[in-house]
Amino acid sequence: MSSQKIYFASDVHLGAPYIKDARAHEARFVSWLDHVKKDASEIFLMGDIFDFWWEYKRVIPRGFTRLLGKLSEITDSGVPVHFFIGNHDIWVKDYLEKECGLTMHLEPELVQRNGNTLYLAHGDGLYDPSLGFKLLRKVFHSTFVQTLFETFVHPDLAVKLGKYWSGKSRMGHDQKHAATFLGEDKEHLVLYSKDYLKNKSVNFFIYGHRHIVLDLMLQKNARIIILGDWISHFTYAELDGTSMTLKTFTA
Repeated sequence: MSSQKIYFASDVHLGAPYIKDARAHEARFVSWLDHVKKDASEIFLMGDIFDFWWEYKRVIPRGFTRLLGKLSEITDSGVPVHFFIGNHDIWVKDYLEKECGLTMHLEPELVQRNGNTLYLAHGDGLYDPSLGFKLLRKVFHSTFVQTLFETFVHPDLAVKLGKYWSGKSRMGHDQKHAATFLGEDKEHLVLYSKDYLKNKSVNFFIYGHRHIVLDLMLQKNARIIILGDWISHFTYAELDGTSMTLKTFTA
């Protein structure tokens, strides 16, 4: 039997309007889940799996049935699947947990795995100096705002608004950063991780959000991993024992 491994993936953006073939896009990620479930001890989905997710008490967005079915199959088999919310899927409630068996994470977390300390987060808002983004993030995380939205906005309109915002957010991000590494002295997640290491010991910082593929040594026993995406890179990380590797999935 193969040794069990821990897998990490991020930024699939299912349902994004700029994805030409949504069915093939979903199928590719489902194929990856089929690939890793054979020897996975855990799977971590590090945010923005959906380009937009809004959940009413009895209503969820249309689509994604193949992914939701596969995730349910994996958790039913006893393999834990963790879901860290991203800035595109922050309005999750209890559907994915109750119906699909996922373990939800609303904030960054420090965990121990295979003798390593891992800092896990989607990455949005960490050391980002943009006041506009911080304000928008605070509003979107507000339970009061979510309750108002749920009470007064019809689900069809909510999804329409959400997809519009999501598309504008992605375009703005691309225009500002073009999904390229900004350098150690400018990359927010690198700066945040270096600052965090001043007070705590971490072996691996694992993030999504930036849509870049990065494996960078910060200290002798500390690395930052940025997972890329499933739009152009199709990358993921694999923790096998104490060895962390970034890989590309070819369907």
